[in-house]
Amino acid sequence: MLRKLLSHAAIYGLSAQAPRLAGVLALPLITQYLTPVDYGVAGVVSAYYAAFVFLQALGFSTVLNNSFVRHPSRYQWVWRQLYGFLTAWSVVFGLMTTMVFYLVVPTEAHENRLPIALLNALPFVLFTMTDFMSGHYCQLSQRPLPIALRSFMVGGVHVGLNIYFIAFLRMGYMGWFYAAFVASAVGFAFSLCVVVQQKLWPIFRFKWHRIWHSLRVSLPVVPHHFSYFLLDTSDRLVLDVVGVPIKRIGLYNVASSFGIYFMSASWAVVSAAQPFYMKLYAQEKSKAAALQVRSITYSLQLLFFAATFVGCLWMKEIFSLLIRNEELQQAYPLAIIILMGYNFRPMYLAVVNLLTYHEHTNKLWQISAVAGIGNIVLNLILVPLYGFEMAAYTTFAALMYMGYSGYLLKEYKRLALVRLYPLWWLLATIALLALVYNLRELEVATKAVITVAGAGIAALVLWRYRKRFQSDIAIS
Repeated sequence: MLRKLLSHAAIYGLSAQAPRLAGVLALPLITQYLTPVDYGVAGVVSAYYAAFVFLQALGFSTVLNNSFVRHPSRYQWVWRQLYGFLTAWSVVFGLMTTMVFYLVVPTEAHENRLPIALLNALPFVLFTMTDFMSGHYCQLSQRPLPIALRSFMVGGVHVGLNIYFIAFLRMGYMGWFYAAFVASAVGFAFSLCVVVQQKLWPIFRFKWHRIWHSLRVSLPVVPHHFSYFLLDTSDRLVLDVVGVPIKRIGLYNVASSFGIYFMSASWAVVSAAQPFYMKLYAQEKSKAAALQVRSITYSLQLLFFAATFVGCLWMKEIFSLLIRNEELQQAYPLAIIILMGYNFRPMYLAVVNLLTYHEHTNKLWQISAVAGIGNIVLNLILVPLYGFEMAAYTTFAALMYMGYSGYLLKEYKRLALVRLYPLWWLLATIALLALVYNLRELEVATKAVITVAGAGIAALVLWRYRKRFQSDIAIS
């Protein structure tokens, strides 16, 4: 099962990360034509966009997942009604977001307020819900290739247009917005083909009792989903609110973007893992299934540790190679702190998927919303006192809370059949951060030796744990 999960993750990841890798390699081409102000404007606007992405679907992903698993013969009827309701809601949502975008554009970009608002709001009306339905169908039916192909196409178009608009046409921050809109249109065309092929087109004469029942399950998930925004991108808005200059926001945006790169890359693993978690949790009272969940979680956690540690160890060199702007290169220590925070995901998945399967969605806010709100409160208190750099430390603390607090919930303790020892994994994360932060200035040769040795240790630990897991399964 682990081999199949990783193969699916590889398909998701290679398709999505090939264009993203091209985007990273394109940084030397575009950063020489960008300023901290460009990064600041893009960071503030993209933060609002991220918030709206999490709000638009009203938490219906939980309803889609559960109906697909529990009613495999008639889930399409449920999905089409939800699709119709969400499509109608998107028109209203798009009008509201257009006005908000127009009002929140930073002063430095007021001459482009209207095009920025339209380029960011129109995809919510035209494209997003079709992408939402298509993506969920392919993910839950364990068909990674269509998602992979779409990701490759959209990512390739996005990167190519970023280079064209910024490096050749010298459009600055506007280049990002135009490229994103065109790439969204390309993705919509592909998603529409999947929707038509699977006969998932929307029903606009939906049954309101179905919608109200779905909303009762889905709306409690909205704070949970919105917490991703509060953790990933709200820092830029808080920095703007407390009066941090737009150039410093740009520096923070550069640093946090490397955390976002990793979060996007880890999406491949999450997408591949979720169907496996749900199928294993469906085997209620099965000790063997619970042990498989633990094996998957531990294996993924080791992979995340290795990836974040190596990335942070070489962060200074990565910035020197990719960011052709000495002013922007100063942000690399903050990128180390933020990136290490994002290895919380595997331990978090084990908790959230178990609670979601048993429809304890009204408890998820205690994990994610508290983490997100806590992040904002800490930023409002600490950033004015100690500077914008504190936003990186508060993000790390909030991500750790999000990853491990769920293990304290009584609902999880009642449902869990095996222990995952979250405290030890949390302490290991903090220790790795302290270690890699102190190693950041080492010589390149020394870092190479540490990288090879660390990879060998991680492989040995994973191999030994897999042998132990196989014995546990045999005993159970």
